[in-house]
Order: sequence, then structure tokens, then C-alpha cells
Amino acid sequence: MSNTISNMKMTNRIKGMVSKHRRRFTQDGFDLDLTYIKENLIAMGFPAEKLEGVYRNHIDDVVKLLESKHKDHYKIYNLCSERSYDSKKFKQRVATYAFDDHNPPMLDQIRPFCEDVHEWLSQHEENIAVVHCKAGKGRTGVMVCCYLLHTKQFSTATDALNYYGTQRTLDRKGVTIPSQRRYVHYYATLVQEGLNYQPVTLLLRKIQLDPAPIFHGGQGYLHCVISESKKKVFSSEIVEVRKGMSTVSISLTHSVALTGDIRVDFFNRPKMKRKEKLFHFWFNTFFVRDYLTPEYDNGELPVERSTRALSYDGATMELPMVIPPMKPRTGSLATLGPMPPTLLLSIDKWGLDDAHKDIQHKVYSEDFKVSLFMHRMGGSISQAVPATADGTKEGIEIEIDRPDSPSESSDGDSSDSDSTGDSSGDEDGESGESSASLMVNHHHLTHSSSRTHVSIRQRASLRETAKGLLSCGDKSRSSHRQNTGNVKRSSALVRSATLDT
Repeated sequence: MSNTISNMKMTNRIKGMVSKHRRRFTQDGFDLDLTYIKENLIAMGFPAEKLEGVYRNHIDDVVKLLESKHKDHYKIYNLCSERSYDSKKFKQRVATYAFDDHNPPMLDQIRPFCEDVHEWLSQHEENIAVVHCKAGKGRTGVMVCCYLLHTKQFSTATDALNYYGTQRTLDRKGVTIPSQRRYVHYYATLVQEGLNYQPVTLLLRKIQLDPAPIFHGGQGYLHCVISESKKKVFSSEIVEVRKGMSTVSISLTHSVALTGDIRVDFFNRPKMKRKEKLFHFWFNTFFVRDYLTPEYDNGELPVERSTRALSYDGATMELPMVIPPMKPRTGSLATLGPMPPTLLLSIDKWGLDDAHKDIQHKVYSEDFKVSLFMHRMGGSISQAVPATADGTKEGIEIEIDRPDSPSESSDGDSSDSDSTGDSSGDEDGESGESSASLMVNHHHLTHSSSRTHVSIRQRASLRETAKGLLSCGDKSRSSHRQNTGNVKRSSALVRSATLDT
């Protein structure tokens, strides 16, 4: 008997160590990693079996608690994608809304979960909902907070997150992963503004890190991977980052179409060493709502808040939208036709998963941020093409902005940047893309007539003419201005050649 009691005390100490700062239910002889968030809403750790049940909630103990206190009135909501259990233990009252650990749910999972919980709790006043993931904190907290917002028990995401943190943990650290918190704010926006979520497609044009990360030894090799629905849709070239660089930019010659829930990962990939994960973040294209003002649309970051609008196209619900006029940009498609406004998603250090842990600013400065420059689908912009997983040089141009040196001309454009060895052609100033590529790939945009057509022979001639004009330019600033004139003449040539004769 004494050995049994001793073993129980030892087991409880182990469980207490595993649960860390999560509040435990220690009444009526139970000691479980389980918390009543509301009278009818429970958050708990995974109900485990066998050896895992020694240091987590044992499934038999959970069943005993629920049967003794809420018999025939409980329903389990399993959020784990990595594991499950026999639902017969809980009388088949188990619903699964699975997503991966340390990640947010897909946005279209949230409302069905909230409606399911609300329907169950509305069936009987004694019904309770029991929500769990593995630890019963992060993923569980996201969905619990969304339910509290869904039922208007809290009006803001911040209030819901703070309440959950206080109820579930001793240190008030409930949902701590930035991307998970972002999705709670997303759902709060849907509820507050009465929006119906629909996937929106945006075209990614440029990625920018500002300021550049600080690597050990003063040198790093940055690699970016973008995934959609767990499938890789973009992989950048490896960018060498050296000490003293102020900004790292990755400009895409061909825009990459992104729809819905998007994950962006950054790695350090030295040539002779194993790659190192730096940070990642999730976002949803529906909520990209900042427009760059015209004077900053060449790549600068200040945003005019009066131009905020959801990326939602308004098929179900129209939103007021202010679209600033675009100024022409030499050597870009703006000389051939109107460009749509640039959408900006800028996430600071504290919104980046893993980077937010660098509280000493050893790798990322306090003002570090990642910015994504995008366009809507359907505008007069470069055609999106299926992105390759290995990031070929034809589909991407790398720019690294360095601090201005005293030897540089004072009247130089601040958006100029140095090439990192891409031999596809000279950069054309502010646009950050190859003028030859823009004119050749998109010359069909230069005339609005539906009858416009160019023969294959004419297109080949235009391609060679454009490339020839660009390749003859010098890299100095004086010849850069001369080269800009060549681009304008090339644009005129393309325009005249495409007119219907």
C-alpha cells in the first residue's frame, strides 16, 4: 500500500514537471493537466495511454473525471495531427480538427470548429466541450480563443488571448507563438467586420529583410522557401549576406501566385555545413490590406493607413477601398501600361516565429522586419508562372542593398542595389527587374485593342532588339541614364510594332 502511494506521488511530480506552468485540476483526488476555461469549456493535455500516460494525462483518469462530473454531457475535440486514440473510450463523442504542432490552423478550419462547439453546447445547458492538443496550450488556446470571439464573449483578440493565458497558465503565457496569435487576430477581424472568408490569390513580386540578419562570423547564406497547403511553391537562390549590409532583397522576375494560408521559411545554408533554420511565419492572403502610396511604390516601406483594405475581392461583401494613382517608372511596365497598386505585408521581429525569441538582439536587431510586396490577380503585371522548387536564375533576381558610401553620387536613387552575380542583364533602376524580360515577356500589354497580335517572327525580332539595347549599356550611373533612354526607345518600338495594321 505504501509503495502504491509513493509511486502515485512520484508520478504526480513527473506530471507536474511536464505540465510546467499550466494549471492543473487537483480536486476530488484527481491530478490532471486540465483547466476549466469556462464552466462549460475545458482545455487539457493529450489523454495518453501506456508509458506516455505516466507523465501526461492518462486516458483512463480523464474518462473517470468526465464520467463522474459530466456523464453523457461531454464531447472531446482533438486538435492533434500527429496522434489519436480509441474514441470508444469517450462514447464516440470525439471530433477531430487536426493541425500540426507549433503551427496555426488553416483559416477555413476555425469557423466549422466554433460552430460545432457552439451547436453542442446549445443542445443542453449541462453540456461541456473538452478541447486538447498535445500539451493543451498553444493549439488548444488558438481554437478556444476563436470560440470565445465567435460567441462574442470577448470583442478583441487581445482580450481573449489574455483571458485564456490567465485561466490556463500560472505565468499568463497561453498562446505565445506569433503565427498562432496572428490567426486569432484574423478570426477576430472576420467576426468584428462581419466578413465571409474566401481564399484570395495575390502575386508575390519581392521579399525584403531590413536590416540584414547578423550571422556568426559576419557572413551567412540566406535561403527562402514558401509553402502553400504544405507544398513548396517557391525556393529562392542562396543569397550571400555579409557584415555591413543594410537590406537584403529578393526580387522575382516572374511573380509567384499565393492563395490562402502561406508559410514562409528562412534558412542559413552555408556551402560546407548543414543548413540552419532561422525563422518562419504564417499569413493568409485574405488579410493583406496595406497599400504602398505612389511615392513609395518603388520599394520603400512607409504605408498610408488611409489606403487600408482587405484583399477580399468583394464578391460577397464590398469594402471601401482607396487605390492611389500610380506614377510611371522608367524601365518598368509602367511605361507600357498602368500598374496595379502594390500590396505590402510587413511583419516585425516579434511577429516572426523563432526570431521573436532573440530578446538579446544577437541575430535580429530590435527593428528587424520582413516585407512582402504583392499585387492582386488580374492586373497589368507580369504573368504568374508555376514556381520551381529549386529557384532557377531565370525566375529570380537577388538584390542586396548596402549602405551608401561617400564615393557614390549624392543624387543616386535610394532604391538602386547591387547584383549578386545574376548575369541575366543590367538592373533597370527602381523597378528591380530586367527591362528586357519585362518588355519581351509582357509586350502584349502595350496595346489595349482586342485585335492586337504580333507574329512569332516579330516577337523574336523585338526580343533581340530589346536585349541588344540593354546589353550595350555601361554599369556606371551616367550610362545607366543613357540605358534608361534605350529602354524608353525599346518600349516605343514594342508599342509601334504591336499596333494593328
